Amino acid sequence: MTVAEQYLMGAGSDELDRMLFQGRMFRPEAERLLRRCGPGPDTRAIDVGCGPLGIMDLLSEHVGPGGEVVGIDVQPGMLDLARRLVAERGLTNVRLVEGDAAESGEAPGGFDFVHTRLVLMNVPHSAAVLAAMVALARPGGTVAVQDVDWISRVCDPPHPAWNRLVDAITELWRLNGMDVLLGRRLPRLLREAGLTDIGVDAGIRVFQHDHPYQTLLVDRAELCRDALVERGLIGHDELDGTIGELRAHLADPGTIVVHPTLFQAWGRVPEVNEVTGVSDVSGVSDLPDAADPSDVTEGA
Repeated sequence: MTVAEQYLMGAGSDELDRMLFQGRMFRPEAERLLRRCGPGPDTRAIDVGCGPLGIMDLLSEHVGPGGEVVGIDVQPGMLDLARRLVAERGLTNVRLVEGDAAESGEAPGGFDFVHTRLVLMNVPHSAAVLAAMVALARPGGTVAVQDVDWISRVCDPPHPAWNRLVDAITELWRLNGMDVLLGRRLPRLLREAGLTDIGVDAGIRVFQHDHPYQTLLVDRAELCRDALVERGLIGHDELDGTIGELRAHLADPGTIVVHPTLFQAWGRVPEVNEVTGVSDVSGVSDLPDAADPSDVTEGA
């Protein structure tokens, strides 16, 4: 099975549309991340697992006409749409590459900023992807990761159908070597990968019945239907009944959905001291700079 096939939600038109909507929805979080640790003018950045757009448009603005942004994705369908969007938006400093996130083909140490969003939780070789990302960053460069943690994935009022789907999909991810609770571990993973000056932030969104992401859990269950049934986690008839019950519950104006927590973590690749040949290992800061007013987001 290829890495593209292991992405359980596929690359159909509905999934492409969802990813573009997701990018727009999480744009404020991405802008906030780049204000903290993003690349400067005339630098090189790469968006690993960029999908149909990722944050390539934001990176394009940051590096400017003298810089370069590379977007890499393993799904040809994602890249077809990405090429169209890049052309339509006139992002002349963006280059697209088809390939696995762990094997980009780009030269090691060639980027000032290396980023991925919502990739590590959705691939079985997350450790290899993160190692490859660190290798792509130059000494002194930054690696930034955004991913979710299902610690906060609840609805209220509670419903047994919600719990049934959360449990089934959580187990499906586990059986495929993935972890829906990955987000909280991002700072530790970056530290273990040898990065320094670690920073971390997290935010949660809440949806009501008229928001498209109110039904994201049941939409995901539909996309993963075949895998759920093949793994013996739920039968087609039970899945149909569970989805029907939950859709009715989520359509009630009194029902709210708490989205998985979006974690952001970033760190710096140590520079090598030219005299001693020893990596510069400086301190670690797990908290954002409270003195920066741009770090405060209303309603977070």
